[in-house]
Amino acid sequence: MKMKVRYSAILLVLLLAFGNIANAQNKDEQLAAQFFSNAEYDKAADLYEKLLIKNINSFYFYDNLLQSLIKLKRLDDAESLCKKMFRKTNSPYFSVDIGFINTLNNKPEKATKQFDEVIKKLIPNQDKIQETANAFEKRNEIDYAIKTYTNGRKLLGYNAVFNNELAALYAKTKQMQLMIDEYLSSVEQNPVNSEEIQGLLQNNIQLPTDFELLKNALIKKIKANTQTDAFYEMLIWFYVQRKDFDNALIQAKAMDKRLKEEGRKMMDLGYLAISNEKYDAAIKLFNEVVLLGNNKAYYLAAKLGVLEASNKKLLSNANLSLLDLQNLEKTYLAFLAENGKTYYTAPSMRDLAKLYAFYLNDIDKAINCLNEILTLPGLETYFTAECKLELGDLYVIKGQQWDAMLLYGQVDKDFLEHPLGQEAKLRNAKLSFYLGEFEWAKAQLDILKTATTQLIANNALELSLLIQDNTVDSNEDALKLFARADLSYQQNKFSEAFQTLDSIILLFPKHALTDDIAFKKGQIYAKQKKYEEAIKQYQIVINEYGSDILGDNALLNLALIYDKNLNNPAEAKKQYEKFIETFGSSIFINEVRKRYRQLRGDILN
Repeated sequence: MKMKVRYSAILLVLLLAFGNIANAQNKDEQLAAQFFSNAEYDKAADLYEKLLIKNINSFYFYDNLLQSLIKLKRLDDAESLCKKMFRKTNSPYFSVDIGFINTLNNKPEKATKQFDEVIKKLIPNQDKIQETANAFEKRNEIDYAIKTYTNGRKLLGYNAVFNNELAALYAKTKQMQLMIDEYLSSVEQNPVNSEEIQGLLQNNIQLPTDFELLKNALIKKIKANTQTDAFYEMLIWFYVQRKDFDNALIQAKAMDKRLKEEGRKMMDLGYLAISNEKYDAAIKLFNEVVLLGNNKAYYLAAKLGVLEASNKKLLSNANLSLLDLQNLEKTYLAFLAENGKTYYTAPSMRDLAKLYAFYLNDIDKAINCLNEILTLPGLETYFTAECKLELGDLYVIKGQQWDAMLLYGQVDKDFLEHPLGQEAKLRNAKLSFYLGEFEWAKAQLDILKTATTQLIANNALELSLLIQDNTVDSNEDALKLFARADLSYQQNKFSEAFQTLDSIILLFPKHALTDDIAFKKGQIYAKQKKYEEAIKQYQIVINEYGSDILGDNALLNLALIYDKNLNNPAEAKKQYEKFIETFGSSIFINEVRKRYRQLRGDILN
């Protein structure tokens, strides 16, 4: 028993002793780091030297001691430190650092001799080769790092190693052909890494000459590796990056035929072309799939793709004619007559409803079309909900507010806490706002301030603040007029909307709604395609109320008019730049940055 007590006491004393030592070292580390960050290098060097003696394998202590000695111009001491560490560890890091110190000490010949000696002493060990190359790269001796890998390959007896490492070094030294060759060799060894390599190539290739090198290298690899799909895929990716969908189609068609995929690759490319607003290319791609025959798996999907691309191409034209719109309507009707009205063709029926509602000004046909969709069996629940929301919007336009409320309420109930349900709640709140039921509208909007979708939350906050700021004095007359004008705008009753907005200015001069009125007028003019008038109104908001809640909305709408409607990319880019500088925290900032980069000519993923 006494023996156990004695052992316990000794153990406790030892633990306390080790604890004190550890605490002392921790304090020394903290103090050394503080001296180093304060540029008190003499004090830092003294402490790091003591710490390194006790922790010979600590590269952190070594490196901070070395940097301190360099800062103090004690280069001979620094070289001695490197030699001492090399003798104790035999690590190439310290051997390279001897040459590094000679370079700093203005002894280039001695440094070169040291670096050459390091290369000469390489052994056929992959880890050691990697360690040596990393040591050279750390000291920015990129050529020697490259030499380490290339000599290391010879020692190991094969080239299928260090591809990515060498490619990254060639990228640093702008040796683009060698970089491309190494990355493609990496794909040759591991085709599953092709997407990762595509990202690395995209980060490093910018000049037209570099793209030409990559294209030629890919074609060469395809010829040498006819059974490797990865290089076909990469060449298609390359053409897509260049927005060259015609050549992408040639490659996709060849690959599709070889793999007997019945048009899958061309379908993917078609949708990609649509997302890049290359509608002619998309139509061409989908038509290639249609030509494969109506017994193929993607035939109907391709027909839908042609229809979608044709729709987007036509509606993106700012100078639409009635004849164009009527021809598009006939195309939709012919498609539905051929393929029937089913859950599969329902998206086309929905697009037709939009054509009727917003371009042919036939709300009744649009409503009938959406109601017909809702009777079809087998519809996906989210699609059904979206159609109900759109049908509700049409009922608002037609003045059937209670029918709209019923549909919004159904979606809200069916999709509680889901973005679709929150969108339905927002639309119902807006409808209550139009009807002058401000208290009820604000209660719903306040719930939506924490919506999962940032845009819904932002829109709810803006409308809630509008109600709050204009009902504080219990006189809601001005806000009721504004709500009425907003409803007229939604219903495309533009003359009524203008008259109501102007009456607010007459009845309530200098009212807090002045900026909202200017913004709403800008929206109305834009909807009427009176873009110069819209610009004037948005400019009023920007110049006089730019720091208020509508500032970013007005500037974004202004930029979009120059970009999409007036085809003035120079002015659009100028407005986008202003937006980025002024509204960096806006929810629209990512959208603006992306479009700005597109106008600048950047190649995006």
